[in-house]
Amino acid sequence: MRPYLGVSGLGASADATPTGLRPFVLTSGRVDGVDPDIGLETQVTARSDGPLRTGVPVSSLAPELRTITALCAEPISVAEISARARLHLGVTRILVGDLRAAGYLDVHAREAARPDPDTILRVIRGLRAIS
Repeated sequence: MRPYLGVSGLGASADATPTGLRPFVLTSGRVDGVDPDIGLETQVTARSDGPLRTGVPVSSLAPELRTITALCAEPISVAEISARARLHLGVTRILVGDLRAAGYLDVHAREAARPDPDTILRVIRGLRAIS
């Protein structure tokens, strides 16, 4: 299934119309986020004063950005945001970085320079479980 295309794979008809935007449109063509602190396991929360700091209400943001800010009402990882919003992980990292820079989100990055081996093993087990 390719949710950003609105079609479900090889058996799709030729006249199927995409319902969502392509990933490069959402990120304005960017493939790397500006914030290296944002990783797969990074915890993110919404700032209650975000709209007050920026002067732009959340309701005026793009639908994908509104979804991300709504999901961040409680601490959530970037990987969970990606899954629940049905966005590519790379796209999610870029959009979370944009929302952080705009003052809508707080990012709680780990201090460790090297990833924890237990985290890597949990990710591998999770990926095997869904494949």
